[in-house]
Amino acid sequence: MPKPRGPILLKGFDDCLLGLSFPRAVDRGVGVPVAVYSADMIAARMRDRQGMTDADARAFVVDVLEQARLGPATPRVVWAATAFDMGVAPDPDDEDAREAA
Repeated sequence: MPKPRGPILLKGFDDCLLGLSFPRAVDRGVGVPVAVYSADMIAARMRDRQGMTDADARAFVVDVLEQARLGPATPRVVWAATAFDMGVAPDPDDEDAREAA
């Protein structure tokens, strides 16, 4: 299989592109850069453009985009999260955390 020239981009979702993820130094020459998209923004676009419900738009991202396997340059999607979402309680001594609350 020929090596991809660059990241695979999702057509119509340029405004949801967060950036690129590059291979780790130990993987240089093996991996390729991949496009990273905001799953939340894609779901919002699907809801707004296609008239989907929130649940259907999120299901589209999970069932179609997260499961896609297009080779080493397959785009990645990430959902916004906080430490609380990860089950980590904020540090009461962290000034930044107090200001954000």
